[in-house]
Amino acid sequence: MFTFSSCAEPGCGRQALSDATRCSLHHPALFAYRDALALRIAAERSVKDLCLSGTTFEGLDFSGKKFTCCSFTGATFRNMLFTGSVFRLCFFDGAFLESCDFSGIDAEFCSFGDADIVDTSFENSELIHINFDGTRVKESTFTGSNLYDSRFIMAVLENSNFSNCDMKKVYFIPARIENVSLKASNTNEAIRDMEHLYL
Repeated sequence: MFTFSSCAEPGCGRQALSDATRCSLHHPALFAYRDALALRIAAERSVKDLCLSGTTFEGLDFSGKKFTCCSFTGATFRNMLFTGSVFRLCFFDGAFLESCDFSGIDAEFCSFGDADIVDTSFENSELIHINFDGTRVKESTFTGSNLYDSRFIMAVLENSNFSNCDMKKVYFIPARIENVSLKASNTNEAIRDMEHLYL
């Protein structure tokens, strides 16, 4: 598991980036650091124990990679490809994802809590035991995905597609849902009210 080192900047307390002593706000050469890390990820098949909290990546192809125990908390991803990648114990809490492709991924025990997901695809993916609590999902698609035992508690879902999804044991209790397609999804096997929240 990645090391939770604190930023060396006096009074900061934020999480330091991998192989660095400072966080994304106080790193003295953040862009060079990010670019070098992007090259490293692109060159490797498997990536483990990375902390990239608060960093920004745009227009890169990380398809077919395996990410294990990585923290992308508060990160920004725009126009990124993660097609067919594998995620285990990865954290995207508070992240901003725009126009990204996560289609065909295999993810387990990951968290997107309080993230913003805009114009992004999770089509035909295995999304097992995933936390989407408090997430804001707009103009995105999860069509054909297995969402087994995932959570959408107090999420905001707008103009998105959840058609033909396996929703067995999914905690599907959004705070707001507008123009969302659930066609051919087994919503009868989802948990959709607070009364059964802790069963």
